[in-house]
Amino acid sequence: MQSLPNVKDIVLVGGGHTHALVIRMWAMNPVPGLRITLISPQVHTPYSGMLPGLVAGHYTFDQTHIDLQRLCAWANVRFIMASANAIDPDNKTISLPTRPNIHYDFCSVDIGSTPNQDITGCKEHAVAVKPISEFYGQWQNLQQQLLQRKTETAAQAPMKISVIGGGAGGIELIFAMNHWCTQHDCQAQFTLVSRGKNLLSGAPKSLQKQLDKKLIKNNIHSLLGFDTQEISATHIHGITVHNHTSQTIECHQAFYCTQASAAPWLNKSTLALTEQGFIKIKDSLQSTSHPSLFAAGDIAHQVNDPRPKAGVYAVRMAPILFHNLIATALNKPLKTFKPQKDFLSLLALGDQYALASRKPFSLSGKLMWKWKNHIDVEFMNQFHQLPAMDASSVTSTAIDSNLQSELGIKDIHELSMRCGGCGGKVGASVLSEVLNELKPYPQADVLVGLDSPDDAAVINIPTNQNLVQTIDHLKTFIDDPYLFGQLAALHALSDAFAMNAQPQSAQALVQLPIASEAIQKRDMAQLMQGALKVLNTHHCTLVGGHTNEETQLSLGFCINALAQPKDILHKQGANKGEVLILTQPLGSGALFAGHMRGQANGTDIQQALKHMLQSNQQAGKIFQQFNASACTDVTGFGLLGHLVEMLKGKEIGAELTLDKIDALSGSLQVMKAGIFSSLQPKNVRLRRALNDQEAFIHHPKYPLLFDPQTCGGLLASVSAQQAQDCIAVLKENGYSCSAIIGQLTPLPEQGLITLSH
Repeated sequence: MQSLPNVKDIVLVGGGHTHALVIRMWAMNPVPGLRITLISPQVHTPYSGMLPGLVAGHYTFDQTHIDLQRLCAWANVRFIMASANAIDPDNKTISLPTRPNIHYDFCSVDIGSTPNQDITGCKEHAVAVKPISEFYGQWQNLQQQLLQRKTETAAQAPMKISVIGGGAGGIELIFAMNHWCTQHDCQAQFTLVSRGKNLLSGAPKSLQKQLDKKLIKNNIHSLLGFDTQEISATHIHGITVHNHTSQTIECHQAFYCTQASAAPWLNKSTLALTEQGFIKIKDSLQSTSHPSLFAAGDIAHQVNDPRPKAGVYAVRMAPILFHNLIATALNKPLKTFKPQKDFLSLLALGDQYALASRKPFSLSGKLMWKWKNHIDVEFMNQFHQLPAMDASSVTSTAIDSNLQSELGIKDIHELSMRCGGCGGKVGASVLSEVLNELKPYPQADVLVGLDSPDDAAVINIPTNQNLVQTIDHLKTFIDDPYLFGQLAALHALSDAFAMNAQPQSAQALVQLPIASEAIQKRDMAQLMQGALKVLNTHHCTLVGGHTNEETQLSLGFCINALAQPKDILHKQGANKGEVLILTQPLGSGALFAGHMRGQANGTDIQQALKHMLQSNQQAGKIFQQFNASACTDVTGFGLLGHLVEMLKGKEIGAELTLDKIDALSGSLQVMKAGIFSSLQPKNVRLRRALNDQEAFIHHPKYPLLFDPQTCGGLLASVSAQQAQDCIAVLKENGYSCSAIIGQLTPLPEQGLITLSH
């Protein structure tokens, strides 16, 4: 089947339940020519239905959270970890802090809601239940406080904990917290505070009575008809509803689970919103004011059929949203969402006991909790147990003349049959628009650059300095072009840093996938703004480059750097008796191979990226300060390959201590599962340099020796007398994983390198 380049962008803002399901549906039925991007501030999004079980201790974090990065990698959906802070539906842009705007053709918003914070002192002295990601961290802190109090004195008075909000969410939360405290023998007194006169006022009387019994049995106080006015560090102040008298209760920690409110940044947009700030939508889930924008979940308000904020509606919106996003892009008829009038309500009460109701019926007990648990686990298994994807398991819309017409393409050959050579260049209009937005670092030595474009750059080389020139090129391994631009620039600069040279200027080689001009412009703008952020930070001027079209996004740089001859560090020059210092953990090759297969944990990927985004420049300066005799960066050849290069031509060997080599979180697990970088087999050929490999071949860190790195750390040889001081300074400057991983020895009888534990 003929593939179609991307011509339209669908951007999902927020990682709510609806969007998670839409991504899963996309994986099973992708549409050629369309591209989906998810923007979410968190890698893991919680499933609200299992939050009480997580708080109570029945579930683990992983059981109750969807790994969005892993899901997106599996579904071939771009993932951008960022928080939206503005949206312009007229110009179809989404603003993100510290990075360029994201442009879209069609957009959906599923960012949930947060409890109202209009109570005095609420922000300072209380914890909101939503967003759940922030709440859970606060609950973990409180757990530690409660456990610490146990050790201080047995006679200490119980901690007073209150939950403000008598709805289903507040009830489940207070029972869950109380259960955890009971199980861990922590002294705490819980109070449920509600403005209403009754709890679950809309539920059958029998269920209300059962709830009252459970409150009494669990020694949970309920303060009803209490209108909270102010929260302080030690008390909750309010007014009784029935007689308007003031009342104060002692409270050491307050949580609030009150009526939902919308993200305030939406108010700055031209979207049609309710008084509370929720996005008004039609029955098609489209914004009532902007048909190219959709909304789902708690942030949406269906004008013709409003419903309470409940997860069940968000889940049932997913098939309609998925169909309508695709249908809108293809100019096809839309479907309408008809929310059910009533639904089964299941409330977990801490100790694996639940209340179930659907008017006019109600049930309660352990069996109801098992039922709820079954429903929740089955829902989450959709995201935890992702099926292997291959051509036979995906039904994809065929590319025919109808699809071309629906996507607005006159001729598929306009995109998919571009010529090579000079005709393979990216269009001049794309280039000019992107270049006009770039602001390179101003460098006096650059005589002709982007600010005065010519056929070539003209650069002045200061006297008494050596020109250090290096070139490197990467294919994309991460689906965020802005992030990839930063990584590609850092990777190219690293060779200069390893030699302790100051970057001066850079030329870029950009290869963009064939796509519509609009998408190429969007991608190139993100890519080059990311790269420019790194180059400008290091006072390296982008002076020009070359662009062309390929099947895959890639980016490379030719770097010019300057250094005083006496300050240059070289790869060779190590001496016997010196120790080897490595500044960064290994494993990025295997980890990102797992990521591309949808088999790496999203948190591990984000942790790896933090290491990879750390510049090696300061490390190079520190090694020069401590008189390193040799230095190199660890990249594609892996640790072993680069160490062999350091030893080449020298009558010395090395001993590596495998246990001292740090591994990126999750990398050993993917290696154990048999997942490696495609370059690993070539690097393994260098095992002949090891003189005792058979004794260590089953060591869990043995594969790290051959793992190719992107944006890896520096490897340097330093005298044993200065090594500890060098490591201390490296750690002071942020290279927290710096460690002595071996030493230089006399040449072994066989090979070059000896391994040890």
